[in-house]
Amino acid sequence: MRHYEIYLIVEEVARHYFGQEAKLFQLFLEHEQAKWSQRDLLNRQIAYISEPIPTLQVQQKLQAAFKQRLGYVTNEQTHYLEMKQEESKAELVIHSHRILLTGAGTTVCETMFFEVLRRLHACFFAVDFEHANYGWLNPIKQVRLI
Repeated sequence: MRHYEIYLIVEEVARHYFGQEAKLFQLFLEHEQAKWSQRDLLNRQIAYISEPIPTLQVQQKLQAAFKQRLGYVTNEQTHYLEMKQEESKAELVIHSHRILLTGAGTTVCETMFFEVLRRLHACFFAVDFEHANYGWLNPIKQVRLI
């Protein structure tokens, strides 16, 4: 199984850290591994660089994208998608400051969830601690001035 935590990063911070994603990953990893005494400071740092998840907007986009698809079930903040022929399933849970995505089998279903989120906002940052994978769902384009 693959587990992702997805955060909505403040646009100014996202632009500043574009190309330096390893630093953001390090912050989230330290938070994940922190003892309770250190967690408060790291919580405040993450709260400073991230925005609340626009829950209603995410709900509406997911439901609009998948409501006609067999294998899609939603229950309040939880969205479940399964494609038996692709041997893929994923569960997305929306929280106030992060989205949790769990996928099993092939990556088809989780990629479909990522695609909806990517179109919604350019500053979603996903972290997979178990496999040390991280990155923007929709990379921010840098303007190059010569």
